[in-house]
Amino acid sequence: MTFRTLGFSLLFSSALLSACTSTTQMTSGADYLSRYQASSTNTLSDLDEQVRKIASVEPDLHFPARIGIARIAKRQLTNSPVDEMQAWADLSQKLGAPYGEFVPVSPLLAAMVRPAHAEPITDQVVADIRRASARQHLDYVLIYEATQNTSSKSNALAFADWTILGLYVLPTRSLAIDSAASALLIDVRNGYPYGTATAYAERKTATTAFGSGHSNKKARNDTQIQAVKNLTGEVETMLKDLWVLQSEQN
Repeated sequence: MTFRTLGFSLLFSSALLSACTSTTQMTSGADYLSRYQASSTNTLSDLDEQVRKIASVEPDLHFPARIGIARIAKRQLTNSPVDEMQAWADLSQKLGAPYGEFVPVSPLLAAMVRPAHAEPITDQVVADIRRASARQHLDYVLIYEATQNTSSKSNALAFADWTILGLYVLPTRSLAIDSAASALLIDVRNGYPYGTATAYAERKTATTAFGSGHSNKKARNDTQIQAVKNLTGEVETMLKDLWVLQSEQN
């Protein structure tokens, strides 16, 4: 086994991919509502009316398009880190001009166009994103979010923490990191949901007790970036599936 030095700590790790998925939707609201019996419309409750109104939305998908990239963190619209934005730029280049272009959605614009009477920011992030996307004249917006779970514990070498050199040399801490990234593609104009995508990344590391903070932070960042990179692959599949569905309907 080879140990690689990172500052004052040692790190050995492996990144594993878990199941990734994507879904698409191009169903008609009118077709969906056509199954209501005419006689039943006279006895609809308030909730029934809400459901009918929500279901009435129609898909309006056309490529090439201006597609927004909107990142949510802590229930707020945020700017994407450089590495994540590069992953989306790579996907845009891979898909090419027939699909259009990816445009980051601006948190500053979202704040500018938010109504004065709007709900608290954590309760209306999707509305913020749609308003900012409309100001940027985007056709669709891909909303994505990355989450992470980390667990740390001592391993069989933990006895070395009681020695001077053991703090610096032996990897006595085991760290397991699970990152998930998910995305939703919606129509800016009417909120129609065209598809979802989910991806995961897992990393297991071992570090020394002294100086492990820096290496652990790097491992967490690397795992989250990997989850987003995996997500771009699922988004690629989703967009290509939508291309086929659009072609069939046209």
